[in-house]
Order: sequence, then C-alpha cells, then structure tokens
Amino acid sequence: MGRQIMKKTLLALLTAVLLFAQGWPSGPSPYREADRKLFAEIEKNNQLIESLEYLCDMIGPRLTGSDKLKRANQWTLEKFQAYGLENAHLESWSIGHGWSRGTAAGRIVEPAAQRLAISSAGWSPSTNGPVRGRVVYVKAEKPEEMEKYKGQLKGTVILTTEPAKVPSDQRAADRPPNAIAALAQERGEDLNIPPAERIKLRRQINEIYQKEGVAAVLRDSSKEHGLFNMGGVGGSNYDLGLIPTAYATHEDYALLWRLLEHKQPLEVEVDIHNEITSEPVEVYNTVAEIPGGEKANEVVIIGAHLDSWDLGEGATDNATGSSVALEVARAIRTSGLKPERTLRFILFSGEEQGLNGSRAYVKAHQSEMDKVQGVVIHDTGTGRVKSFALQNRYDLREAMDKLVEPLREVGLEELSLRWMGGSDHVPFAEVGVPAFMGIQDPAEYRKTHHSQSDTLDKIKREELVQGAKVVAALAWNLSADPEKLPRKEMEASSQSTE
Repeated sequence: MGRQIMKKTLLALLTAVLLFAQGWPSGPSPYREADRKLFAEIEKNNQLIESLEYLCDMIGPRLTGSDKLKRANQWTLEKFQAYGLENAHLESWSIGHGWSRGTAAGRIVEPAAQRLAISSAGWSPSTNGPVRGRVVYVKAEKPEEMEKYKGQLKGTVILTTEPAKVPSDQRAADRPPNAIAALAQERGEDLNIPPAERIKLRRQINEIYQKEGVAAVLRDSSKEHGLFNMGGVGGSNYDLGLIPTAYATHEDYALLWRLLEHKQPLEVEVDIHNEITSEPVEVYNTVAEIPGGEKANEVVIIGAHLDSWDLGEGATDNATGSSVALEVARAIRTSGLKPERTLRFILFSGEEQGLNGSRAYVKAHQSEMDKVQGVVIHDTGTGRVKSFALQNRYDLREAMDKLVEPLREVGLEELSLRWMGGSDHVPFAEVGVPAFMGIQDPAEYRKTHHSQSDTLDKIKREELVQGAKVVAALAWNLSADPEKLPRKEMEASSQSTE
C-alpha cells in the first residue's frame, strides 16, 4: 500500500512539473464544471452535420453578393432565433457590384492544339468572344519593372509567375501564416512586401496591362490533381476587374511554362463570359446574442464567415466554422448556462475578398470595441482545433493559459504566440481587441479550400465536434472571467485573402 501511495504522489508531482513546464496552470479551474457541461451537450446532441448539410447541399456555394448567400443569411438568422437567441438581426453593408460566374474555356492553338482547363477569377470581366494571343511571361512586382515590356504586350495572354511548388506532403506549419503570404510564396514573389502593398502594386500593374492592350491573364491554381484555386480581381469595393483573368489548373499552367521554355511560338485561345450588376448590392452579416448578466454591456464575439467561393459547396471554407458558431449558440442555450458577459454570434460575409464583412462591422461599431472582451474565430476547415494564435500578444499569455486549462480534456494543446492572418479576427486585433483564431489540423484544407473539391464529403465529424467543444468552452470562459483582457492596438496588417 505504501509503495502505491508513493507512486501516486510521484505521478502527481511529475504531472504538476510537466504542466508548469508547458505553461499550463495547475490546480482546479473555476470554469471546469461549466465547460464539462458544454462538452457533454455537444458530444451527445450536436447538430453540426445537419447544419452543414443544409448550408452545403440545400443552399450551396455562397458567393458574396449572391442570392444564395442571402438565403444563408436568412436561414442562419432563423436558426439562431429557433435556438432562443435574442437581438437576432441582419446587419447590412454594401459592395460596388455583384458578380456571377459564367463560362470559361481555353485551348492551346500553337504548337499543338489541346484543351486548357481554366476558371474565371472572381469579378473578372468577360472577353469579347474568343480571343487568341501569344503567351508571354511578365516578371514584374512593381510598376517601374513594366517599362521593359512597353509596346510588346498588345493582344498577348500573360503569365505572371513561374509555376508554383505544390508537393502534396507540404505541412501547414511550413507555410506562411496568412493566405496572401502563402500564395506569394507559391508564386515566388517577394515576401517582404506587405500584403496590402502587394495588392496595390498588382492593381497598378493591371492598369498598365490595360493600357498596353493585354488580352487576358492566366494564374496558376497552385493545387495538384486538376483542382482550381480562386481569388478576386475586383478589389475591396468589388469593382469589375481591368483584364479578363482566369486560373488554370497547375498541370496546365506548368505545361504552358514548359512550352515557353522551348522558345517556340506559343499561342492560346481564351473565352470568358461573366455577369456583373450595374448597381451596388446590399449584403449582410448575421448577428444574434445570448444576453449577459452583471457584465452584459461587455461582449464576447464568436464568429465565422458564411460566404464562400463558388466552385464547390464552401464546406470546409467555411460552412464548418459557421456550423460551429451555430452549435456553440445552441449548446450554451440548451445547457441553461447564464453568461456574465453577452455572447454575440456573428456570421460575416465578404471574408473571401478581403475580410470585408468583419472590417465593415468593426468600422460600424468602433465606439464599442473597448467593450469586447475577446473574439473567437473558427476558419480553417474540418480538422481538430489544436491551439489558438495569440497574435504576438505575450501580454495575454498568462490570462489565456488559465482560461484554456480545462480545454486540455478535449485535446487543446499549448497556446501559440504566432500571428495568423487571413480571417475575420484580424480587423478586431488591429484595433486592440484580443482576437483568437483556431490553429487546426490541416485535414487537406489547402487542397479543398477555394476549389471544386470543397464539398460536404470532406468533413471529419469527430474532429469538428472537438472544435465546437473547444470554441464553446473558450467563449464561455472569456464571458465568465472576472478580469478584462488588456487592449493593445496592432499595426494594421490588411491580411486580405484576395
């Protein structure tokens, strides 16, 4: 018996040492009982798959400015209301133009006829029927670098990058922490140019293309096995792009590059048809609340983006996060827990073209930002949530370690200090609000997102359940924390996903 007691004592001491070394607080957590109640409710009664099935199969892709996104706004509003949330409403903002994808076709004419698989970039204009042009590689990241091409580009089809390197085993941890930097890495662009500046320069170069009479631009999809990628050319105001632009599959883009290297005549034909509205379009963020108690004037925001690109169903980007937000709302209401701070659920639109819905929200609610305790975002697919990014906020580490300690029971690992861009937490972080994005297992996210493979069958149910538990518990603990997390305004990073 004595040896068994000694073994237990040594094991307890070793556990405490390990927890201390990992930065985890030891001792009982005041949040554990409530968190376990949420874990049990989500494990037993979650409606994650039902929500995903409706968003993906019954509504489908939810491009910002589209009727399908409006349907999704209305459906999620009604779901929040059915779960008993209060102040459920749609907050409107506007975009310059709505855009609808039509058809896109391409083929190599010289040196040997064969099909090119292409798909229009978002907000790309149409060609005036089929256009043929000589393929030219233009290497220019700044407008002054275009001078050497002056007078040489009329009627050409432009490639702007070397083929991306896309090994299938590339780990997410090896990639830059935001979408623009990751894409720039694949294209071989200068990572030292800030994302916002890179987008500005790209637009200036497109203006030069237009003046020079370029017929079309082709981009590398940077994915394997015939999958498309997607981005926009309309800017943050959703204007019509200046040059017809399409993504080619990586395989076809690499073929064009190899043919260029032979230094023989290379001619392609491109035919793109899209539609754009002549007037601005009103779009919406879906908002609903669980009112707080003694600190009801302070807010914890639980969010995801409801919009998607339109090649697949928008399942992993980001019906998963939207379904998690809905589930967290349902579980907290059903459990009977009463938050101290108000829990505000926001499903943003316009994320895919530059975090525009969350930027519109922060701008409209500027005077309220000091009342936001924290923001929790779920937005990288179906994989389990391993950690949260603290956005270089070391000053939050001690307080956040205490808040997430009970989440170890459902697989949360140590918090990360890294900055993560590319989602709707960024506009909040830029104005000083503590804002956290889940760091998730990749689960083939880089393959599925923005592609025709972003469909419901890619969902990993058990890992999504774990993510809902983690988000629910962190949101609850933030609402219950007696202390207010500190503000710290960050330098604007403009981590667009365009």
